[in-house]
Amino acid sequence: MVRRRWRCAGGVVKAPRTIPPPVRDAQARASDPATSVFVSANAGSGKTHVLVQRVIRLLLAGVPPEKILCLTFTKAAAANMAERVFTTLGRWVTLEDDELDAAIRDAGIAHPTADLRNSARELFASTLETPGGLKVQTIHALCTRLLQQCPFEANVPARFTVLDDRDQTEMMERASLAVMLDASRAPDSAIGRALLAAMANAADVTFKDVVREACLSRDHFMAWTDAAGSAETATRQVSAALGVEVSDRLDDIDREIVDGPNLPRPLWQGTATALAAGSNADQAQAGRLAEAMRATDTAQVDEYLNLFLTDAKTPRASVVTNRFRNKNADLGNRFDAEALRLPPLIEKRRAITTRDRSEALLHIAIAVAANYRREKLTRGLLDYDDLIDKTLALFASGASGWVHYKLDRGVDHVLIDEAQDTSPRQWDIIAHIISEFTAGAGARDNLMRTVFAVGDEKQSIFSFQGAAPREFDARRRELKKKFEDAEMRFESIPFTYSFRSGHAILKSVDHVFRDETIYRSIHAEKAYPLHEALADAGPSQIDLWELSIADDRQDIEGWRAPFDGVPVTSAEVKLSKRIQGEIRRLVDGGTATGRLGNRRRLTYGDVLVLVRRRGNLFDAVIQALKHARIPVAGADRLKLTEHIAIIDLMNLADALLLPQDDLALAVALKSPLFNLTEDELFTLAWNRKGSLRDALTAHAAERGEFRSALDRLAGCERRFRTETPFAFYAWLLGGDGGRARILRRLGHEANDALDEFLELALSHEKKAPASLQGFMAWLRAADTEVKRDM
Repeated sequence: MVRRRWRCAGGVVKAPRTIPPPVRDAQARASDPATSVFVSANAGSGKTHVLVQRVIRLLLAGVPPEKILCLTFTKAAAANMAERVFTTLGRWVTLEDDELDAAIRDAGIAHPTADLRNSARELFASTLETPGGLKVQTIHALCTRLLQQCPFEANVPARFTVLDDRDQTEMMERASLAVMLDASRAPDSAIGRALLAAMANAADVTFKDVVREACLSRDHFMAWTDAAGSAETATRQVSAALGVEVSDRLDDIDREIVDGPNLPRPLWQGTATALAAGSNADQAQAGRLAEAMRATDTAQVDEYLNLFLTDAKTPRASVVTNRFRNKNADLGNRFDAEALRLPPLIEKRRAITTRDRSEALLHIAIAVAANYRREKLTRGLLDYDDLIDKTLALFASGASGWVHYKLDRGVDHVLIDEAQDTSPRQWDIIAHIISEFTAGAGARDNLMRTVFAVGDEKQSIFSFQGAAPREFDARRRELKKKFEDAEMRFESIPFTYSFRSGHAILKSVDHVFRDETIYRSIHAEKAYPLHEALADAGPSQIDLWELSIADDRQDIEGWRAPFDGVPVTSAEVKLSKRIQGEIRRLVDGGTATGRLGNRRRLTYGDVLVLVRRRGNLFDAVIQALKHARIPVAGADRLKLTEHIAIIDLMNLADALLLPQDDLALAVALKSPLFNLTEDELFTLAWNRKGSLRDALTAHAAERGEFRSALDRLAGCERRFRTETPFAFYAWLLGGDGGRARILRRLGHEANDALDEFLELALSHEKKAPASLQGFMAWLRAADTEVKRDM
């Protein structure tokens, strides 16, 4: 058994942990710098530790830092990996010989020597001082560096700028607005007709989101339309796929539906009268037919079809009753014949509707994408998809030999973290980088060159950003063949032990994935590796609760209740209260936690609540915990302009920019920035002669609270006219103590929102004139989401 000291995030060294020999052996094999390795590792199995150990062993083996390339999925992961490497190397500098020998053995080298100790102590300085240093970066950062090195060969601007999400959103808004204006000026043009069709069939926000998604779907939607060459050609392809002709029109199908041979419109009045004399079910059908008679155009067709279709748009089991058939045999036969005639027409109508909507989307999305591309080209910008596309094109171009030469002399070892989230196109870039590792001049001077990848298909983000979990296994098999054909060492190593989870947790995961259908959906192999907890893992338990069901009764809410509030009788609120109660029970009941030999009482900070998506349940759980006064870190993500602290800051800006805006000033005065109560605000607002600002001036002498609020407001009015938005808000939150007042009322969760707000104010000044009005408009136009470091 080997004992290892583990360091937690705060830097405190935890108690030593016993590592079983099989785990130790798997980690040593995975970090062997002379072997290419693909590691399949579940969460908590120590894969990041092994990745860091492999980097350190490469450095100990004499590999120059600039020859190592580490690719991660996020910037945060890259920073974390680099920090762990430098922390380890920095600690080695100060260790005594015995301690350093133990650390080197812990890294996987069985027999440290004096020379190795000397090299280990020099690694920290050499890694920091080497030009280029240790390359730990995201795939997009790598592409940026390559394109900057070869701008001419890649056909990109020499000083291009990478487009961030906020600027991309703004550019898409401008591109969309330009297309909408062009369409409105020429309603009879193809783009004008497309806009009319879109307005008739989709909400404004929904359609804008669909257009944006289509324009940014580089690998699918835009690749298809680019290959088609025009919206008309793409529309013909859609028509063929749906089984309709390009010449088919919705109006023709609608007329065929309502003026068919069985129940044409002239017969509707008499039919409705006959139905009204029948049973309740027949009378309901009479009502539907009457609605069809009152409607016009497309709505009339929809109402008529309601006679034959349920609310779920499935065929009715019986259109009329047997009693009606007995009394009205001819009409009963007509209904039966119509029920047989309509289904093919309904399907064709749906297909044509889909085709027409798709055609509208095609025309608008292609035009928006063209505007978006044009502005990028004009301003010398590349978005994240451009980085991938341009890099792949660079490798496929005639200059690929030059690029390979530069790369070949710069990278000998590639390490890939979170490989299950690497998209096929990103894998293609990696494949180009390592293509010479096993052949040609790349295998120069018998130099050992390796690839290391670690991932877990079960944790894949799946289609998001193009991730394909099966790609990990496919690339593993492909590289395994290449390295073995070149007689180079290659291993596939599963990490089956978990340092984090208990026995019950792992068994539950195994229970799901032992189903061959489920496992084969993400992996080509049939044998699913079972997972094991360490011997000293704490007890674990999985409880399956019954579904929470909303109460039948409707909760009566006050007239002041928010429109988007979740009723207390809803399933989400009921479940959130149960979660809150369970957490309280576990903590108050003295539940023990921690691994064996290091047990302690459970605290609220030990509890993590995971939900499938951020929706009503997400908000209800946070609200329930806060109402119960249980300390909670809050949401891991928040919409900046929906945070109450930012709303207060924005309302203050509105009041300063337009002094007549009494509502904005009232919101600001009631906020922690001015801290007036509702009664004090009522005193100002009730029966006032002029604006709320005038009322505050008039009442300033009556109370100290009013005088303090007036003085602070006057100070804001003086500053915002002469200072930039960032300088103004930095003074308001810092020098004037606004941040402290906000945190006292709203808690430390508001810190993240305030920091992001200031960062955006500073960012806005770098790209636009520094005006408060402009900053407010810019802030409201973008949907900024803050990802909090939990």
